[in-house]
This record gives sequence, C-alpha cells and structure tokens, in this order.
Amino acid sequence: MNTRSIFIALLAASILASTIPTTVAAAPIKFTTSVKSSLDKTIAVANANQADKISSLYDQLLTVQKQLQDWDVEIKELHTRNQDTLVALNKEIQQIDAESLDKLESEVTQIRERYKALFSHYSSLNKQIEAARALKSKDLTNLFQFQVNLIKIPVQAARININTKENEWRAAKENAAKKKKELRGRLEEITPVNLEIKNKRSAIKTNETDITTVWNTFKQAAKNNDPDTVLDTLASLISLSHQINEEKQVIFNLENKISHIISAAKAQMP
Repeated sequence: MNTRSIFIALLAASILASTIPTTVAAAPIKFTTSVKSSLDKTIAVANANQADKISSLYDQLLTVQKQLQDWDVEIKELHTRNQDTLVALNKEIQQIDAESLDKLESEVTQIRERYKALFSHYSSLNKQIEAARALKSKDLTNLFQFQVNLIKIPVQAARININTKENEWRAAKENAAKKKKELRGRLEEITPVNLEIKNKRSAIKTNETDITTVWNTFKQAAKNNDPDTVLDTLASLISLSHQINEEKQVIFNLENKISHIISAAKAQMP
C-alpha cells in the first residue's frame, strides 16, 4: 500500500471512529418487585393527599423512563444507519473515476511498450556513433548518423504521443483526487457534530450519576415507609429524567444533522 492509500485509509477510519458514540449506561432506575412492594406499603401508610401524589409521580416516572428507552432505540437506529451509509459512501469515494484511471494507466503502459523497441534502437545507434567517433572512423560515424536521422522524427513523434497520454493520465488523477478531497472535506463536517454529541453524553452521564444517588435515597425511603422523602425523591427523579430526555432529543437531532451531511456529500458524487 502506497503512502497516499495509507493516508486515505486512515482518514476514512478517523471519520468512522468519530461517528461511534460513547456508550451511555441505562438509567439506574429499575422497579423490582421488592421496590414496588416497599412503595405500595408507603402509599398504604401515607395520607390520602400524599398517596395520590406518590401514585401520580410514580406513573409520571414510568412514562418518562419509557421515553428514555424510546430515545435510545431511535438514536441507535439512526446512528447505525448513518454509520452504514458512511462506510458505503467512503468506499464509493475511494472508487471515483477508478475505471477510467485504470484504463488510462493501461494505455500509458501499452504506448510505452509500443515504442520501447524504437527507443532502444535509437539509443543503440547513438552509442554506436560515439564508438565510431572514438575510433575516428568518419565512414562509420556518417553511416550511423544517417540511420539516426532516419528515425529521429519517429522518435520525436513517439515521445510526444507518450507525453500526451501521460499528461492525460496525470490530469485525470489530479481531477479524481480533487473530487475526493472535496467530498472528504464535506464529511469532515461530521467531526464537530460528534463533539457536540460527546458533550451531550457527558451531560447525560452526570445526570445519571445524580439519579443513582437519588434512586438509592428513594429506595431507602420506600423501605422505611417515609412518604415525604419518597415524594421528594420521585420529583427529583422525574426532573433529572426529563433533563436526560432533553439531552437525548438533542443527540437525535445531531444524528439527523450527520444524516444530512452524508446525504449532501452523496449528492455531490460524480
């Protein structure tokens, strides 16, 4: 693999790596049979107003937790689709003008081979002229010079033909490289979007850490049949979960932004 191929492979790998999100652990809220039993007992000892609020908040928490799960599914599906599309697009970019470039390269090889014998003969005659001059033989020198003169024009024409074809090949390679650079430049717009996603996931992780603390307090309060603390912790859990939902919605929107970047790059494919 040449240096250019290695660079292209590393660039593609870099873009792909940047699209892989940091895994966010599921929110640590899990209503086991034991937790639910403790909550039911707390509701049973609470006054009517507290019992109603606890039941209402419990339902709200279940709803928001379901929303969290739904966002996870949608984000994962969209991210996977983006990743698969990006892999395919990078392969397409790598193959831009590949067929025509291979054809031109083959033509350059063929035209060089076609004139190989002519150039070899021309070179040999010139060496023979030098040898004849070294021998101070005018007759031989004139003979070989005459033969050189006969093929000088065909040799010049051959060089022009080869240069023309090589220039055509070189221009085609430069044009293909320019197309690839423009497309990869477009895909590099994904990098700052992924940085935003990373920041949002960090915010989610912070909220989940807070949720873990509040959830442990909630479970202990439910176990102790403490309605006031249960109410406070349920409200906090709902608030923190809503914040995570908002962050996940932003992540989903950012993944959509990545989709648009990929689609725009794909639309520019020749």
